[in-house]
Amino acid sequence: MIPIIIIALLQGLFEWLPISSSGQVMLFSTNFFGISENDAFSLAIWLHLGTALAVIIRFWKEYLNISKALVPNKFNVTKTDLIKRNWLIISIIGTAITALPLYLFIKKIFSSNQGDISTLIISGLLIITGIILLKGRKLLGNKKIEDISNKFFQRDSFLAGLVQGISILPGISRSAMTVSTTLIEGYTQEDSLRLSFLMSVPAVIASIVVDIAFGEGSIFGNLDLMTIIVSTFVSFIVGYFTMGLLLRFARKVQFGYFCIIYGIIAFIIILPFIIIQ
Repeated sequence: MIPIIIIALLQGLFEWLPISSSGQVMLFSTNFFGISENDAFSLAIWLHLGTALAVIIRFWKEYLNISKALVPNKFNVTKTDLIKRNWLIISIIGTAITALPLYLFIKKIFSSNQGDISTLIISGLLIITGIILLKGRKLLGNKKIEDISNKFFQRDSFLAGLVQGISILPGISRSAMTVSTTLIEGYTQEDSLRLSFLMSVPAVIASIVVDIAFGEGSIFGNLDLMTIIVSTFVSFIVGYFTMGLLLRFARKVQFGYFCIIYGIIAFIIILPFIIIQ
């Protein structure tokens, strides 16, 4: 249980930094604690439940208003609430389109390869995340959430959802992908971060449902119910109390360079072992 607690601590810290918390969780789980790639992948998905709960509590008023917007005839809702409702619905549809096939693909890859190959895959994706971060940080728009059309289908939210689905791959940062996409679409940095946070909760819930449905029983195997409860609680506590601090830290640091350097170092360490084999 101690390794699970340590990994949950890392999730609570890394979730708010654009360095792919799932990638870090998998690297530590497989290389330091001997957890299989498939179980580590499922664990990385479930650990997001704790940090998602932290987001819900932090933005509970917004989620409450969005929930009311689902039945606007019964509640007084603003145009902004309707816009956010539409954004989340359309974005989760886009997320499902890319995330489900990638989930099945990565599960197959991890079940058929050794840990060193999996580490190389994650390292390569971390380098890609770093490049995206460095490009995205140069973009600043002036569009705000209030400027979005009240139409149900929005191209911006659909594209953001498609990109969010790609982050099911461990090593691809969800926050880096979604924030960079909305920045490219012309939104301000503040509203890009807010939209990214709001999108995260339905995405986490959907990914857990998918892992239960297609995880081939892994959740009830090595990842038992107590593991899920403890890891979720630890990642929630750590995530909730570090969210504000680490977000301010993330805005001042070029994590793109960290991801690239980290990925390259992992390549250098692991590649010789694969060549020898």
